[in-house]
Amino acid sequence: MTIEIVARPGSQRRGLLRAEPRGLVIGVASPAEKGKANDELIAFIAHIAGVARGDVSILRGAGARKKVVRIASAQPSEIARRLSMLVEEAKQR
Repeated sequence: MTIEIVARPGSQRRGLLRAEPRGLVIGVASPAEKGKANDELIAFIAHIAGVARGDVSILRGAGARKKVVRIASAQPSEIARRLSMLVEEAKQR
């Protein structure tokens, strides 16, 4: 499964901030230097998707804020359900 992400490194609010046409906007506290923000982003996505950290990879945009992320899973429908629930929660904030 692939998803589009817009990363917000150095964000005071961590986690899924909102969904927009460009993708899911995810805030991470780490700065955008030496891959720290990407590492935190991968860990967060693995956590919310319920997969191992090694199952999440950045396909495109490792050096940019807009990224395409791959989540390897035998149950992509479960990941889609989890992401949909988080998007709904973010809309209510």
